[in-house]
Amino acid sequence: MIRSKRTTFIAATTLASVLALTSCAHRPKPVRDPASRVARRPAVDADAANPDRAKLVFTTSGMPMIVLYSISTAIPACEGFEPVGKVFDSGRSVLLPWIARFTEKTHKLLRAEISRQKYVEPGVTLQVQGGSGPTDELSPRYWSCGPIVTVFTPEKGRTYSVNFNFQGTASCSQRVTDITDPAHPVPVGQGLQCKIPQSRIALAGQNKNFLQAEHEQRLADAQRKAAAAASAADKADALQQEAAALDSLGRSNEALTAIDQALQLAGPSVDPSMTVTRAKILFSLNDPQATLNALAPEIEKTRRFASGKPEIERPLALSVFSEGFVTAAFAHAQLGHWNDAISTLADAHSPLEGPSFYAYRSLVYRYLMARAHDSSLANARLEQDATYYATHDKSHYSALLRMWQGDDTTHELVADIHRMVGTEGQEADSEAYFYRGAYMKFVKGDEAMGRAMLQRLDSLAPYGSIEWIYGKRVLN
Repeated sequence: MIRSKRTTFIAATTLASVLALTSCAHRPKPVRDPASRVARRPAVDADAANPDRAKLVFTTSGMPMIVLYSISTAIPACEGFEPVGKVFDSGRSVLLPWIARFTEKTHKLLRAEISRQKYVEPGVTLQVQGGSGPTDELSPRYWSCGPIVTVFTPEKGRTYSVNFNFQGTASCSQRVTDITDPAHPVPVGQGLQCKIPQSRIALAGQNKNFLQAEHEQRLADAQRKAAAAASAADKADALQQEAAALDSLGRSNEALTAIDQALQLAGPSVDPSMTVTRAKILFSLNDPQATLNALAPEIEKTRRFASGKPEIERPLALSVFSEGFVTAAFAHAQLGHWNDAISTLADAHSPLEGPSFYAYRSLVYRYLMARAHDSSLANARLEQDATYYATHDKSHYSALLRMWQGDDTTHELVADIHRMVGTEGQEADSEAYFYRGAYMKFVKGDEAMGRAMLQRLDSLAPYGSIEWIYGKRVLN
């Protein structure tokens, strides 16, 4: 499923711009003096010299996604959180080495560190909040995992580990441990149930269709932003968000009107993400050729940009248009352009999203190869990734990938998805229904089972899912 990743897109664009600037610098790099090396280390409080202060060490584990930590001593609880900073796990235990290197490089450019330290006043009850999501905002509205709040009272001169652990992409936990004596760590603190923001209650309350509720909320937010916009740029940005939400809700004709208004307001300074939004709307309207026509200039531009980079930097350069490449791959597939679909998918990269994106890309690749019926179209990198994530991915993608290898993973798949909740579970169900249906129809020759999976997709109604849109066209 293609998810709304505008913040990821902007971050990737920024990183690519940084790469472009650094690549143009032909002057030899000066030798760093010791002071500059110290400045590049994770920031440590000046209070470190005070032995009475308590020390907190913030880390993450399980997945290489960024976690934003914040702390508060405010009364009442659950208020007044102040940021500590962003932390990430290197991901070397779950990522292919080349992806892990990219993840580390990109996260560093986003001012995220493998660990952070903070010194705090002992004897004062402290609330520690950790959460992962697509924004730097302390508001947890669109966080994909968390926020989780732990409360404890640090003691004089003690050292505490704060670890945010991922079990998959959207299941997580947080643990605080006294590690003053590393050989004898002692768990401390307890979870604090903070009031859920009203925006999240709408997603987790009475609504059974979590994705529909989420897109309706985003539509309402975008319409408020559009009404309050003070400039043409702000209005264009709000209209783009409105168009994306309308399209996800199946109101694609209205969405096309909104994105065209946004493009007109943006003028010559059109953000490439607007091009992707318009192309996705055209795909929803069942016009794959128009989708490709809309994406072609930016795809060519991105490929040219990437071709001028060293090989190790090319995936990062291509990632600025990842949604465009994935959308184009599906459009090529609908037209039966299997070679183009596979080569376009191979250029879809998103190191910032970590293993979940590459496992998903591997699943799409297995589908394309099954439809192509031509082993000569195999892509070496995609084959390697698909084989790797079939056994190393920690989500439902592992079971789905092994299904394409002929394994019966039905019970495992059901168990994997059963552990998911809300939008995550609905998205995973939509992917499972589509790819199981496609496997049964196009590999096993069971068209009735393909239609049965489509019926389940229709009942699930996973708004915003490209698998649902595309599935209606190929599983009937």
